[in-house]
Formats: sequence, C-alpha cells, structure tokens
Amino acid sequence: MSVRQLWEGSDEDNFVRTLSGSTKLSCLFLFSILMITVDNPRTLFILFSLTLISHVVAKTSIYKWQALAVLLILSLWGSMFSQALFYAQTPRTPLFVLISPTAGLLGQITDGLYIYREGILYGAVQGLRSASMMTLGLLICWNSDPRQLLNALLAWKLSPQVAFMLVTAIRFLPVLASETGEVITALQLRSNSQSGRTAVLRHLPYIAKPLLARCLRRAQTLALSVVSRGFFLATASKNRGLWPRRELFACICFTAFVVAIVGSKFIYLLSEQGLYFGFFRYVYDWTKLYL
Repeated sequence: MSVRQLWEGSDEDNFVRTLSGSTKLSCLFLFSILMITVDNPRTLFILFSLTLISHVVAKTSIYKWQALAVLLILSLWGSMFSQALFYAQTPRTPLFVLISPTAGLLGQITDGLYIYREGILYGAVQGLRSASMMTLGLLICWNSDPRQLLNALLAWKLSPQVAFMLVTAIRFLPVLASETGEVITALQLRSNSQSGRTAVLRHLPYIAKPLLARCLRRAQTLALSVVSRGFFLATASKNRGLWPRRELFACICFTAFVVAIVGSKFIYLLSEQGLYFGFFRYVYDWTKLYL
C-alpha cells in the first residue's frame, strides 16, 4: 500500500461509508461534546472502545490499523509524560526524581523535576479524550468521499469558500504524503544513494523547496479548476442532496442524549455550588458515578 493510499479514503462498501455526510459530521460534533463533558475514566474508556469497534465495523485495513496504533501510542504517551512532569495541582505524589533540587544550578532553576503519579493519571484521562476524537476523525476521513462532506457543509448554509477550504484540508494530508515520497525518491535517484532510513534522513534538509514548489503548482491548478466550474456561484450550492430520514431521526436521538448528559452534568455542578434540589438526587448519583 502506498503512502497516499494509507491516508486517503477507501472505495470499499461498508456501513460507515453509506452514511450521509451530514450524519457523519453531526456525530463527530456531538461526540466531541461528550468528550468535553465526561470526566469519569471508565466512561471515557468505554467511549474510546466504541470508536475502535467502529473501525472494526468499517473493516479498516491492517495497514491503517498500524498507522492508527502509532498515532494513539504517541498521543497517549505524550499526554501522560507531559502531565507527569508538569502537573501543578495538589495533592501530588512524586514517583521518580529526575533532577534533584540540590543538583547544582539546574536544580535551583527548576526547583527539582519529578514524575508525579497524579499527573500520569490526569494525562491518561486527557489522552483518552484526544485519542477518541482522533480515532473517530480518522474513521470519517477514511470512509468518506470529500464530496459527501462538502455537500453536507453546503447544506448547512456554510460559505462555499469556507466549506471548500475545510474539505481541501482533509485531502491535503494524503496528497502531501504522496508528494513527499516522490520528492525523496527523486533525490535518491539524483544522488545515486540507496533506499533506507539513513538515506531518507540525509535528504530531509533538501525536501522543503521542491515540495513547496509542487504544492504551489497543484494549488494553482486546483484554483483554476474550481473557478472554471463555477463552484462558488450561488446556484451551484443548490440541490446538494437530502438528509435521509432514518439518519436524521438517529441524529436527533443522539442530540437528545447528549443534551441530557450535558444537562445532568450542569445540574450536578450547580449542586456543588450550593444549589441542591432534592428531586434531582438520582441525577446527582448517576452523574457522580458515570460522568
């Protein structure tokens, strides 16, 4: 599988690909609200597991699973490590001492550098949020035609220019990866060097200029094509397709569920500030256990 095929969507038919663009974007937006609202680690892990199950349902290829695993490991590890070092809340329990406060000038400047247990746990929770959104976002990108998302944005009365820029940004990553691979191959052939990680690292400083030139030429061609087809005309944004009723009903139900979650969390936060209502006691208990 080429680098471009790894990052762009597939043409295989599956349940996720048959959904309309409006449904996909709505679910992504509502799921992001859930990620912000929920603080319970177990609930966050369940939501994260659901995003992984959705990849199984969509029959994501093994190569894309490998790329997803690398991104998830880097995301979780970066979040946990950064919070373990710079966790500022109390209480905090140091597990390891990287730099002692008495270790010369560096120890005096930093006042000691520790690995905190609470920081690791807090970083894991925050990492689950970003990992869940990244997993769901890649699922939509890998199983969506850009025209689907473009029509959905236009159906929501978004400016054609802004909608086109958003969809172009989604398509930019696979194109950039493909262009980078071609530039590296050309540099290796010109220098008569063998392929491998060492050769790639040696050519990295010389990639920027030819890659920028190729991107500018591609952008110019794309701009002329869009303008010549009259994409930004007012009449071009009509008849972009309807939202299927079943999917619309499912999105309405999901919206009601998210509103209920946000409302229960808001009521619980008010109770912590002294605004306690007895008839909401079951809501308080449920929110404390699961949110």
